[in-house]
Amino acid sequence: MKRKGTLGLLILFFSLFTGLVKADPIELKTPKEFFAPPTNDECANATTLVVNADYLCSTVTSGTLVDATASTVAANMNSCPDTGIKANDDVWFKFVATATSHRIELRNIAGSITDLYMIAYDSGASIDCTTMTPISCSDSEINNLTGLTIGNNYVVRVYSNSTATGATTTFDVCVGSMPGAPSNDDCANAIVIADMHYTANYDATSATNNSGFITPTDCVGMNDGVWFKVIGVDDGGLINITATPTSWDLGVAVYTGSCGTFTCVESVNAGALNVVEGLSFSTTKDVEYYVNIAYPSGTNDQPEGSFNLIIDQTLSINKIRAKGFNYYPNPVKNVLKMSANEPINQIILYSILGKEIKRIQQNDVQAELNLHGLPTGTYFVKAVIGNTSGAFKILKK
Repeated sequence: MKRKGTLGLLILFFSLFTGLVKADPIELKTPKEFFAPPTNDECANATTLVVNADYLCSTVTSGTLVDATASTVAANMNSCPDTGIKANDDVWFKFVATATSHRIELRNIAGSITDLYMIAYDSGASIDCTTMTPISCSDSEINNLTGLTIGNNYVVRVYSNSTATGATTTFDVCVGSMPGAPSNDDCANAIVIADMHYTANYDATSATNNSGFITPTDCVGMNDGVWFKVIGVDDGGLINITATPTSWDLGVAVYTGSCGTFTCVESVNAGALNVVEGLSFSTTKDVEYYVNIAYPSGTNDQPEGSFNLIIDQTLSINKIRAKGFNYYPNPVKNVLKMSANEPINQIILYSILGKEIKRIQQNDVQAELNLHGLPTGTYFVKAVIGNTSGAFKILKK
């Protein structure tokens, strides 16, 4: 009896197992695709922006159009061209005005669509997304708002200038304020730069033309602006200056002499908006050099803006000349040849703006620098011999 019971149980389990095996396979369904719009996809959830004290935008807020959807707003709120069909990926920001004018700036725009619109709205004492008044439409990365009411709420709407969907665009947005006059607004208060590996950001927006136009012979006419001072530490050394403007036409001029009585040393201006300007000049030990950064005009008073400044210095070639250093030809067509009585350890080639182009490591009394394929123009070469270095200017034909 026990054997039959055991056999019966085995048959039962076998039947159940066989039934499972023969059962229809489980249907695997493709999961539905879900997307998560940005938290500020609607006006009611606008992201709060920090109001900066100047236009340097040290505090920015990140934004994205990825998975953003269209907002339902009143027709009178679509103040930019074709807003109704292009704002299918709008996102929202807000701030409280601390002055009667502010600058809204979009920075670091990247992704599939980089042409962005922004609309600014006045929402009064409290934010009501149904009754806001559009005050400015901009298809630029900078939107200057004026006539604001201090303490009022302002809303900023950002979207792509396109009817396409699926934008992968990201950006930073900031609110800037008109700063006070900079401390180095006047030549007499020029900032002294002692460290010759100097880099800093400056806002010269409120610089004044208090000393009138600066127009020494042989230099670009300048609109006063802001002032710096450097002192030569080596006869025949090079001081290199690079200035990168933010949305303005910038000029750089260097003078000797004294405030109001200048002699031109060197100046540069390519004559275009947002162009990086750079120059290098040979120094005399202990001589003071005034550096003026301003709108480049000797007759037209125009505003300056913010910029990044880099100043560095390279010692003269005289010290490596003492080690028998020599180079030729100059001007050079393709190959610059160098020699010395001691091993040349390193050769570095720089652009006129101080950007490193090529570096050669070696340990030989002979060296060659191949300039084939480089554009015609002026370059700087730094040679290192032991613990001594020197720099010189060459012309590429």
